[in-house]
Amino acid sequence: MRDISGSLNDDRLSQTLDLESISHSQLSRRLRDLPPEAIQVLFQNVIQEYAKEVGFQTTQKALGRPYLIDASTVSLCLSQYRWANFRKSKAGIKLHLRLNFHNGKSLPDKAVVTPAEQADKSQIKALIVDGPNALNVFDRGY
Repeated sequence: MRDISGSLNDDRLSQTLDLESISHSQLSRRLRDLPPEAIQVLFQNVIQEYAKEVGFQTTQKALGRPYLIDASTVSLCLSQYRWANFRKSKAGIKLHLRLNFHNGKSLPDKAVVTPAEQADKSQIKALIVDGPNALNVFDRGY
């Protein structure tokens, strides 16, 4: 958040937004109230732009489609993120992510956020790719 707020402290931007500064704590408070669906749309847009830039579509057609699927639990402060109820003393979410992988490089192409207590396998249908040349790789959690 500090790096982001530092990059946003531009005189023209501050003048346009009628703010003297944009602090990391202001960003954190705003992001806390941002619906997860908005982050998911932003994520998809960033991935599409990245794919265009690196020519991912051409590479993907030539080499098939290997996919890596895994999940990570992200701990959150319970007092700040009450909606992400996980344990008595902390909040949390689980990020289920699918990566398209080739030659040591990966491109995330699907992400699902769930409450942290949900099992990995609860999202397998949303993440698995069923099609010709698709190779899905995942651990025992799925």
